[in-house]
Amino acid sequence: MQHPRTLAMTGLLAAGSALGVVALTLKAGEGTHTALDTALSTTTGYLFLLAGAVAHVRRPANPIGVLIALAGVALFLEDLQFTRNPVLYTVAVPLRAASSPVIAHLVLAFPHGRLRSRWERLLVAAAYLVVLGSGVVGLLFGDDPRDLLALSPGSGGGAFADRALELAATAISAGVVVVLLYRWLTGRLPQRRLLSPVVVIALAGALTSGTGTALGDAHPLSGPLLQAYRILFCLWPLAFLAGVLRARVGNAEMIRLLLERDGTGLAALVQDDEVWKDSRSIDALNAAAGLVLDNQRLTAELEQRLAEVRASRARLVAAGDEERRRLERDLHDGAQQRLVSVVLLLRMAGRRSGAELPPEIRALLTGAVDELQTAITELRELARGIRPAILTEAGLVAAVRSLADRIPMEVALTVGTVPRLDAAVEATAYFVTSEALTNALKHARTDRADVRIEVTGAELRVAVTDAGVGGADVEGGTGLAGLRDRVQALGGELDVASGAGGTTVTAVIPLADPGGTFT
Repeated sequence: MQHPRTLAMTGLLAAGSALGVVALTLKAGEGTHTALDTALSTTTGYLFLLAGAVAHVRRPANPIGVLIALAGVALFLEDLQFTRNPVLYTVAVPLRAASSPVIAHLVLAFPHGRLRSRWERLLVAAAYLVVLGSGVVGLLFGDDPRDLLALSPGSGGGAFADRALELAATAISAGVVVVLLYRWLTGRLPQRRLLSPVVVIALAGALTSGTGTALGDAHPLSGPLLQAYRILFCLWPLAFLAGVLRARVGNAEMIRLLLERDGTGLAALVQDDEVWKDSRSIDALNAAAGLVLDNQRLTAELEQRLAEVRASRARLVAAGDEERRRLERDLHDGAQQRLVSVVLLLRMAGRRSGAELPPEIRALLTGAVDELQTAITELRELARGIRPAILTEAGLVAAVRSLADRIPMEVALTVGTVPRLDAAVEATAYFVTSEALTNALKHARTDRADVRIEVTGAELRVAVTDAGVGGADVEGGTGLAGLRDRVQALGGELDVASGAGGTTVTAVIPLADPGGTFT
């Protein structure tokens, strides 16, 4: 759907283009203006039209483009006073300084397209009233024969109106420059960047114009200064156009900064009042903020699922430990007791019938008893490997001491203050110690190992160090890899540092997982 201001802009561009041709023809035919003056005024008007069109294309919702184009139309309207047609001249006289209030309005409304304070609105209203009012006074009391509405030609009213217009225009120009300077000095960096070209040209134009007027027409510098003012005035539309393009870049930078702030907890749309805002930029910012919020939502969902995975792994470890304890009880109370009963029965049979049994039968009974004793011993070792009973009854430290006593190597055990911990934590720490000592016994070619167990803060730290040949690798076998998975399931980390000087296996296990299930 076409923006309502687009119709106004189209009309201004069409009227301005036609008026530019008419103004050029009238000014060139009038004979009192130099070719440079005519070229500069015409170029200035068309540059205002072009800058307004570009500004509107970039920001159709911002009225600043319409104001820039209106300034160009007003400049061409001023040149209609050079017509020879009485009717057209009578219409053109009140508009002989039409560009002054429009440009004052444009400068004070730039870049937002609106007047933001009561003083700015009063200043612009005064500019329109004074310029148009003095134009009407000049029309009524002028002495030009083309003036169809002159009431008293030759009364000097026209000269008085011209002088009043000149003084009022000077005062209004000074007020606009003061407001512009105040806004630049008190503004933030984005606003200064937008206003800098306009401020520079306004100050330079005011200086050259004011100095040339003060020196008077007879002074030799008056003409060059006024000519310099015309050239500077021709650059004004380019200054506004530069502000339009710079504001576009400012919006792009703001969107980029918004996107780069991912992860900082952004939950609101940030708008910079110093950068142009319209529907397209707001849509872009909404999209950027939406990307940030979507990323935060996905991150939160991922963290929640990761916590669920950790909790499920912890439950699997706990379930595995419980199954180990059940299997241990079944072996102890079931198969082991039956084997012991069989041994007792065989021994009882041997004692009762020993003298009557042939030697070969007695040897068979003795061999069967020995094999059963070996099976019972192996079964006990198997049950102890599944989960030692001492671990359940006396805790981690006692179980590790028992393990160190059985290992056929010297084990130096250093224990800090270690209370009874969660069963899953104790079992994991025990199996890490057992696996590390077994590996040292089998592969390290050393007869000594150091074991350190301590609770630091909310973590249990277990470190097993040997001075062997090294070469241990988590990825090199299933033992350490399985222990790493078990430690990570409880939210901990398993580290293996192995080299020519020996191997250190370190497990750090939190005493409470992210869900708070450990104690």
